[in-house]
Amino acid sequence: MSRVNFNQIFAKYKMLGKSNVRLTQSSIYLTKPINPNVTTYSFDVLETQTATLQNDELRVNINDEFYLTTLGLYLVATVSAGTEVGSPSTEVLLTYAPVENSNTLVSVEDFYRGALQLSVNNVVYLDKWDTAKHKFVPRTQFANHLVSNSASIPSVEYSKNAMFPIEPILQISGAKKNTIQVVLPNAISSASFDVITDDATVLTYTITKVALLGRGLNAQNGSVFQG
Repeated sequence: MSRVNFNQIFAKYKMLGKSNVRLTQSSIYLTKPINPNVTTYSFDVLETQTATLQNDELRVNINDEFYLTTLGLYLVATVSAGTEVGSPSTEVLLTYAPVENSNTLVSVEDFYRGALQLSVNNVVYLDKWDTAKHKFVPRTQFANHLVSNSASIPSVEYSKNAMFPIEPILQISGAKKNTIQVVLPNAISSASFDVITDDATVLTYTITKVALLGRGLNAQNGSVFQG
């Protein structure tokens, strides 16, 4: 995080008489279920949009302002170990559609042919941001034990892979209408693939959501509501 960004933003709040603002590194994490009938995904940004708030999301509080410095777009897969009732499952972020495991994954490839737009109070600040920036295919990919004698998964460093810097930085305010949309050329649909581990466990990956991960500075109590 640039110290220059921190100093400039904090100086702005001091000029506004809001020197009590706490400015810290933070993140937002927004998700949307894949819908095979739509080509536009609108991410809800604020915590007050409770009707759509998912338990894994990190949204902006209405009293805060968030300064976006890096942005990532991901596919989200549910991973299930085995098919028996009670088998453990979790979610993981994918930086690409692993077509090396199944040709059904082609159905989500168009996620990386879209464009993102961000607007605040109907003013567009980021437009035609191509989602292809966020496609990262690592050198180590998914491999089944029965095929390669040694199972493997992609080597991903989530601190930087599929993340891209925002320059200049963008401000999201809890006191304003924030709209973040990803528009795709074609609808995408959920898809699954299996990975057989070295102990012969079948891991089933099912891509069900798309996700936006933003990192930057969060200004607690920094939002200004218009009277």
